[in-house]
Amino acid sequence: MANEKDNPRNQSNEFPKIAMPQRALLVIHSMRGGGSERQFSYLANELSQQFHTTLVTLDDAGDDGYALSPRVSRVGLGLIDHHGGPIRGSIANMRRVWALRQEIQRVDPDIVISFCDTNNILTLLACPSSIPVLISERSDPRHQRLSRMWETLRSYAYPKCRACVVQTDEMRDYFAATGLVAAEKTTVIPSAIQIPSHPKNYATSKIDSPKTLIYVGRLSKEKRVDRLIDAWASLRHHHEYWQLNIVGDGPERENLQKQAEYLGLSGTLVWSKWCENPWQQLRSSDAYCLVSQYEGFPQSMLEAMACGLPVAVLNCSPAIGETIQHEKNGLVIANESEIVSNLNKLLSDRQLRATLGTNASHRSKDFLWDKLAVKWLDVIRRCMD
Repeated sequence: MANEKDNPRNQSNEFPKIAMPQRALLVIHSMRGGGSERQFSYLANELSQQFHTTLVTLDDAGDDGYALSPRVSRVGLGLIDHHGGPIRGSIANMRRVWALRQEIQRVDPDIVISFCDTNNILTLLACPSSIPVLISERSDPRHQRLSRMWETLRSYAYPKCRACVVQTDEMRDYFAATGLVAAEKTTVIPSAIQIPSHPKNYATSKIDSPKTLIYVGRLSKEKRVDRLIDAWASLRHHHEYWQLNIVGDGPERENLQKQAEYLGLSGTLVWSKWCENPWQQLRSSDAYCLVSQYEGFPQSMLEAMACGLPVAVLNCSPAIGETIQHEKNGLVIANESEIVSNLNKLLSDRQLRATLGTNASHRSKDFLWDKLAVKWLDVIRRCMD
């Protein structure tokens, strides 16, 4: 499990103290797992080094997927309701806004920070105008569309934020063009990674069989793991010393397992459950693949690159082109029809994997939390000006 010792700045005062609020309230839907939640844990632990930090989730607080500093005060509202219906949903959202407002009054924060679309909307509705709210969009609203009601609320609430963090230049431009958040209020900060202190890179040194192609992520429809399974059915007979490892949990797991069983992949496909620390799984693999319908900024892709893995990634987000140069530090798959050919190229060429993996490792250093934390602290400072 990750701990504070994994971050070298917990033992040293690398950054000078800057004028910061005394109390911060952070809001997210849950901390059960996922790239956004991992980023939120980084931010909460970072901020807790300088001032009192309270992390609030709409979900319960008893089953967090990521370790938080003991300096972070943890509050779970227990207001996640998985039962649908417009009337029930509207009542549930009014309860969430009321509960958030009560928590904001209790903490009396100098700043409120919120992650993820509907959660941002609820937080902006709950927070009085006297308190600055910093929101962060973690997906791509052009593809991850909300219901008509939520989209209407977003167009009303988002302009009220003091500042907004997005993950790509393209998303900043989209927000400005649609009027959701003005360009001068928007800052681009990509996803970040914290690498545990295990320096050995297994990606280019492992020579034993079988070799492993790995996917790490949520098993949900937008991740399109079904594409990867179909591709593997075409590839496995040509790469008998390889296996596919699918790491993650989610609502599509049962359907995906049935698909793999129907295609007769049981001998060459491994299913691994989600874990907080995927580093050992990644370091024990030889290549990484992601073929999502859309992404915000893929966390597991950065983690794979940091482990020196050659990556093959469908061009499903502006973040892909901003991070990977095709055939230099990874393979950018242009469209669904090219998944099999790109994976075949990657699995067939050991030298290509070594070159891409080495360059990917170098590129990943641009996304270390120690570098990007400075940008977060700067946005927070400007919110307080």
